[in-house]
Amino acid sequence: MKYRKAWIALAVLAVLSPLGILAIGSAWGEWDMETIQDLTGHAPEGMQEARDNRPDAPFQEYEVPGLSGNWLQTGAGTILSALIGAGITAASAIVLHRIVRHGTIPR
Repeated sequence: MKYRKAWIALAVLAVLSPLGILAIGSAWGEWDMETIQDLTGHAPEGMQEARDNRPDAPFQEYEVPGLSGNWLQTGAGTILSALIGAGITAASAIVLHRIVRHGTIPR
């Protein structure tokens, strides 16, 4: 496998992703509008408009439906969410690369 080390590193990072649950406070940049208001003193209109018009995320708050409650379930949901997101991103990059390189969608 050509990118074996990269896939292993990605899997390790996905497994480590629940460690963020233990962090105090919130993740940088993942603030709700109230936190933005508290931090900056105002809520940008564009952010409010984007929030009001956005589609629902399939895994809101990185939780998989049915896998929330205790720390172990929430951690498993976070890992699953990370793996699914990384898989979709990698598949998209591979397809885009092949389209650009070969001028066609791979079969």
